[in-house]
Amino acid sequence: MLGDEITSDAEGMGCVYLMRHGCTVLDVDKRSDGWLDMPLSDDGRLGVIPAQQALKTVPLKTIYASDLKRVQETAELVKSGTVADPNIVTADAARTWNLGVIAGTRKRYGRPEVQRLIDNPSEAPLGGESFSDYKERFWPWFEDKIDKATRLKPILYVGSGSNMRLIGKELFGDADKLDLDEGGLACLHRVGDKWHCEILLKPESLGDAFISR
Repeated sequence: MLGDEITSDAEGMGCVYLMRHGCTVLDVDKRSDGWLDMPLSDDGRLGVIPAQQALKTVPLKTIYASDLKRVQETAELVKSGTVADPNIVTADAARTWNLGVIAGTRKRYGRPEVQRLIDNPSEAPLGGESFSDYKERFWPWFEDKIDKATRLKPILYVGSGSNMRLIGKELFGDADKLDLDEGGLACLHRVGDKWHCEILLKPESLGDAFISR
């Protein structure tokens, strides 16, 4: 139920929590954010609260985030109500894919071009970075963080849709595995050498339910 915290036998030890940032005004109009540096909308701030409540008793050590306003604001809102009072660590490598001129366009028009760039990973959009450059920037950084989290206290990574899709593709071979809309929350945990994923908050159901672990 809304407001219940996440609990587990291990109290979240070794878990990597993944959260997609809250909504901006661009999301209302179904436009791509990219590196456009927009703050959260009022609805976006409210949409972060269920995840903040879900994480409030998890012994988070660190929240990792990029310097983009919407991501930092999401991280700060989560931290503000978390008993563990985790550190927020900002990293350039944590940023979403720089889509250059595609940012700000309606997603239904930009999506085919984004897919074309994924299929041609060395090609960069005007003013942006290629998919290969994005992956080489983000993935080694993220892989290092999840490796450490399996041996230490749990961490939270706050990112964007492109980050979640890359994580899903690299860990599970499925870019849609971490199908998180704005304000969604998931948890990764490793058993042996295999990663498992649990979707904890689905944004379409915010307001009435957490998904049982």
